[in-house]
Amino acid sequence: MTQLFGELVRQILLSDVYRLEDTSMPGMNVGGAIAPAFQHMVKVLFRPFELKKWLALGFITALASGSGGNYNFGNWSDYDHGARFPDVASWVAQYWPLLAIGLLFLIVLSLIFAWLASVFHMIYIDDITRSSGAIREPFARLKGLGTSYFLWRLVFGIAVTLLLGVLIALPLVAVFVLARGDGAGLKIAAVIWAVLVGIPLVILAAVIDLFARDFVTPAMYVRNVGVMEGWRTVLPILRANAGQVVLYILLLIAISIGIGLFGLAVFVATALVFAIPVGLVGALGYLVWQAAHLTWTWPVIAVAIGLGVVVLLGFVYLLECATQPAEVFRRSFSLVVLGQADPSLTTVPTEAAPPASAPQP
Repeated sequence: MTQLFGELVRQILLSDVYRLEDTSMPGMNVGGAIAPAFQHMVKVLFRPFELKKWLALGFITALASGSGGNYNFGNWSDYDHGARFPDVASWVAQYWPLLAIGLLFLIVLSLIFAWLASVFHMIYIDDITRSSGAIREPFARLKGLGTSYFLWRLVFGIAVTLLLGVLIALPLVAVFVLARGDGAGLKIAAVIWAVLVGIPLVILAAVIDLFARDFVTPAMYVRNVGVMEGWRTVLPILRANAGQVVLYILLLIAISIGIGLFGLAVFVATALVFAIPVGLVGALGYLVWQAAHLTWTWPVIAVAIGLGVVVLLGFVYLLECATQPAEVFRRSFSLVVLGQADPSLTTVPTEAAPPASAPQP
């Protein structure tokens, strides 16, 4: 895999992006992919309009997007480190088996959701290609491809994390923690090093992840091959269309801005619509609270938290369903671009070629 990453960097980033494309292959035309992608989005979602399909696609994108969070462990400046740290250390020493089990549970749960996200990513490609809202049948058929993509994401994420840790985190820790007595010049140099090395590495990792998601997985889907063979299929295409690949990234930024504005408008509209039933339920709950003379006991708190989680998940799911025009267009755009470059990888109709046959169970 390391050799493949090196080949990717050499062929794409170190090549002359302004050279003429390889005329032996059909060329990308990223600007020309917008209209076919929009037309396919209209076909999938509105011709005909099927609420069941919208609900299924919303569920798929909710899982395929994965999950993340910002965790607040408190403001350490509010604590007396000298007085509290021994208590924390003794607490950890006393309950470390439970902490270890909890940490292991969170890791396993995160891996399960990451695997599901990879599988449902492949299912979304299948449903966009077939203009379908199926889940069960493509899950059974595509879970092998999704697992291959998941393993690549896992190994790639670990590799990037280790690389950033060795090249960025270790020098910063060495300068700011272990060598506190050194002058400010060394600290400034460490920060400059972190910026000059860290930012390009993060951008490179993001670009590689983008190519894997937008081009490699569709190639895996059409050819019914694993992720490494998918990279071997896509790398020559990226090299032959290096200039258009750069334009694709720039145009994708503009499209993402437009999708973000659309998502903001949908968010406001969905929140207003969602507030009506939630407000009615809240008013009913308040009347029950007053009539039963309830107080904030642990059972009541647990019920309130459970209802809050249900409301939050319901809102997120409704939002995913409402933003399907943007989601389907975004995915169709990358599929059209790939089909332009290699008609045998066409999944969404383009002006150059009809869709390729999808893998059969």
